[in-house]
Amino acid sequence: MPQDSGLGVFVALIGNSLIGASFSIMKVAHDRNPPGGNYLLIPMWWAGTLLMILGELGNLVAYSLAKPSLISPLGAVSVVVNVPVAYLVLGEKMSLRNISGCFLCILGGYGIVGVVAGNTTERAEVTVVEFEDMVYRPSFLVFLAVSIFESVDLIWSQRQTSLTYIMVCSLLGGVTVLSIKAATSFLILTIQGVNQFAYVLPFVLMPVLFVTLILQVHYLNKAIAEFGTAEVVPTYYVLFTSCAVVGSAILYGDLQDSSKEHVMIFLLSFFATSAGVYLVANKAGDEKEKKKI
Repeated sequence: MPQDSGLGVFVALIGNSLIGASFSIMKVAHDRNPPGGNYLLIPMWWAGTLLMILGELGNLVAYSLAKPSLISPLGAVSVVVNVPVAYLVLGEKMSLRNISGCFLCILGGYGIVGVVAGNTTERAEVTVVEFEDMVYRPSFLVFLAVSIFESVDLIWSQRQTSLTYIMVCSLLGGVTVLSIKAATSFLILTIQGVNQFAYVLPFVLMPVLFVTLILQVHYLNKAIAEFGTAEVVPTYYVLFTSCAVVGSAILYGDLQDSSKEHVMIFLLSFFATSAGVYLVANKAGDEKEKKKI
């Protein structure tokens, strides 16, 4: 594994661990919030939000060091970490279902890291000119148009369902990830003496990054507050990671150097991780087991 990718994976593991802890802390705040109350006035919510911000900053650094298709699936770590934190903070019991889910997440994550980091070439930092050429490809323009227009349509519809909130987060999240990767490349090249801020694109990209991040946090909070982590976390992980990986594969060609066998291992690893996230986060199975007992 290239040194930068290894460091990116390490930073992503720490960042997603902080995010995993933030889920339970924010859930405590939402549980304490009376009907019609403002969760922004609860210190516990701000503590969880601070952890999430620190975790996302870690992911931002990780995206600058490694490919989005390598970093995005590692979000499963947040679900694994949430299991012991939920046990300590929320008093949730650990079950065989939780442990099996954690095992699948770890196994799938190992497969993803092995394929992406070990079997693809590392791309150099992208200049503004190179990024513009990649952005104007028809395949990426279709991806971008679908992401933006579908997000606007879902927001405009004002449907208050978990899937609506999560789809907005995921579609915008795919755009955010690609924007972060480009923005960090521009910044690194500028620091190295190759000024990328002489072009207009970086100044267009920054507001896009800011707006998509704000909307993601807003709708993720609405989803967790109204539907809970059991329903939100597994669905968000699968949809967000899918959008990020597909977008990165189209824009940066992350998997184009991989063989068919490695692509198949990547997909199977992603499915294993998704199944693990579902087992950990969805408590319906545990409740059925309790009723049988």
